[in-house]
Order: sequence, then structure tokens, then C-alpha cells
Amino acid sequence: MMTNGKTPTSITGRVQNGVVVLDNPASLPEGQSVRVEPIGVVSREQSDAERAELLLKMKALFAEWNEEDSKLTDEEASYLTIALEESRQRYRTPSAD
Repeated sequence: MMTNGKTPTSITGRVQNGVVVLDNPASLPEGQSVRVEPIGVVSREQSDAERAELLLKMKALFAEWNEEDSKLTDEEASYLTIALEESRQRYRTPSAD
């Protein structure tokens, strides 16, 4: 949420490997005090069947992509890139190591 177009009044993010990673880039002045507080409950791990169902839904959405969808502003493209990366990390299929 922005109040004056420069300094955000709230920034969201997620914990990854014990570190808070912001959803969108933010530029704060050096020494700025911040507050980090949980805003929701972490959901349980998804089953393979749930992951497969989500993947099918995502593939169906990509299949509906059209010429108009490719005409995004830089801000919209940046938002979608960040959301896609979050989804990749959140719903990644476990490796077979």
C-alpha cells in the first residue's frame, strides 16, 4: 500500500529458509525501523494429487492466453513475474534425490 507514491505503508512477503523475502521490491531509507508480524497460518503441505490438479488448472489458463493478454504494462508484467516465481516455489514438485 502506497500513501505518497514513494514510501510503502505496508509490504508483504513470505519466509523462505528462515528469511523474510518481500513479494515486491521495496526501497526503504537506511536505518528505517520495520515491523514483521505473521498475517496468516501457513497451510499444510499439498498432496501430489492436489499439486497435479493445480498444475492442470494452470495449464488450462495458459492455454487461454491470447494476443490481448500479451499487451501488459511493465508494472503488470513485473507483478505477474513475481507471482509466477512465488507459485513455482510454493508448488514445486519435490525432487527425486
